[in-house]
Amino acid sequence: MPQVEKHIIKEGHEWFDYCSDISTISRLLYNAAQFTQRQGFFYGWGTQTQASLDTLFKQNENYKALPAKVAQLVLKQNADAWIAYYKALTAYKTDSSKFTGIPKPPSYIDDKNLIKFNHQAIGKREFGKGYVVPSMSPIRIPVKPGLRFDDLCEVRIIPKTGCFVIEIVYEIPERSQFFCSLNPGLNAAIDIGLDNLATIVFNNLTIQPIIVNGKPLKSANQFYNKQVAKFRGFLPNGRGKSRRIANIVRNRNNFVDSYLHQSTKMIVDEFLQHGVTHVSIGKNEQWKTHLNLGKRTNQNFTQIPHAKFIEMLTYKLERVGITVKVTEESYTSKASFIDWDIIPTYQPNNKVKHVFSGRRVKRAWYVSKNGLKIHADVQAGYNIGRKSNPEGFDCLKSILRDRGCLVVHPRRITPLFKRVHAKSRVGF
Repeated sequence: MPQVEKHIIKEGHEWFDYCSDISTISRLLYNAAQFTQRQGFFYGWGTQTQASLDTLFKQNENYKALPAKVAQLVLKQNADAWIAYYKALTAYKTDSSKFTGIPKPPSYIDDKNLIKFNHQAIGKREFGKGYVVPSMSPIRIPVKPGLRFDDLCEVRIIPKTGCFVIEIVYEIPERSQFFCSLNPGLNAAIDIGLDNLATIVFNNLTIQPIIVNGKPLKSANQFYNKQVAKFRGFLPNGRGKSRRIANIVRNRNNFVDSYLHQSTKMIVDEFLQHGVTHVSIGKNEQWKTHLNLGKRTNQNFTQIPHAKFIEMLTYKLERVGITVKVTEESYTSKASFIDWDIIPTYQPNNKVKHVFSGRRVKRAWYVSKNGLKIHADVQAGYNIGRKSNPEGFDCLKSILRDRGCLVVHPRRITPLFKRVHAKSRVGF
C-alpha cells in the first residue's frame, strides 16, 4: 500500500531556490511539448506518444537541464494528459450525464510544474548512508527508520501556494494484525456535515454515537476569507500576487490537512477499539455544485474538503482491514429512522413528492410520528446505514419496535493539537 511522507519547503529554506528553478524548467519543457501536441490536435496531425516526444525533445535545452529520467517523466505527464482526454471524450459520448460539460483539450501550465524522481533517479549509495537524495539535487532527507530502498517508489516536488511540498512515496506492507480483532457483526455509518464534520453511528445501540467537531474548520475558513479579502484590497484592482496572501493560503491549507488527518486517525482508532468491520459513508455526486443553502452557508460548506476527508478515511480504514462503501444519501435526513420509513432514491426527472412520518425541528432534532426526539444527524447516519448496508442495520428494526428508541445524545470529539514548546525542541 502506498504511503507518503511530506516535507514543506517555505521561502528562505536552503532548497527553496532549487525547487523553484527545477519546477520552472519542468513547466518550460511541458509547455514546449504541449505546443507540439496542440498544433497536431487542432490541425488534424494527431498527438504524440511519450516515446515520440522523447525523440523530438532530446536536444531541447530544458530537457538537457534535467536528469534524463526526470525529463522523460515530464513528457510522460504530457502524454498521459492527452490519453486521459481521449478517454474522457469517449466516455462523454457514451454517457454525458456523468459530466458537467464536454471535456476540453489539455492546456498550457501557467505557473510552475511538478517534478518526479522515480526509483532510478534516486541515489542508492546515498540511501545506504541514510539519506534520500534525488539525482543532481541538493536535497538530502533522512531515511525513515525501517524503510528499504526497494520500498521507495518516487520523490515528488509539488508547487503549492507560498511553498513547495517534497513528497517521498514508498510501499508499506498490509497491516494484517488488526484483521483478527474485528467483530464481524459490528457495522458503522457516517453522515458528513458542516458543524458536525462526521456523525458516526453503529448497528449496536448500546454504543454511543460519535460526532467529530467541524467548527474549527469552519472558523479557520471564515478567518481565512476575511484575511484574504483584507489584503487583496491593497492590490491594484484587487488582482495580482502577494507574499502575505500566499502565506495566509499556505497556513490555512496546512491547518486543514492537519485537522483532517487527526480527525480520520481518531475515527480509525475508535473503530479498531470497537472492532467495526464495515463502514458506510454518505456522499452525493456533485453535491457542492447544486447547493442552494444561502450565500453564507454555501461558502462555508464548499470550502470544507469533504471529498478529501472521505478519501483519507477510506484508505486508512482499508489499510487496517475495514471495508468501506461510499453511497448516495438522498432523503436520509428526511426519512424517519424511528418509524422505519422507506428511503427512496432521488431521481432528477421524478416529480413525485415523498411524504415521511417525522419532521426536523430547529437545527439538531428530528421528531418521529409518535413525538420521540432523536439527534437529526444521528438519525441521518442510521438511515445511511440502512440504505447502504441493509443486512447490517436491519437488526435494529426489532429493537426499535420492541423497546422504542435507545439512542442517547452523541459524544462530541475534537482533534487535539499537541504544541511542542521551543525549550523541548532544543533539548533543554
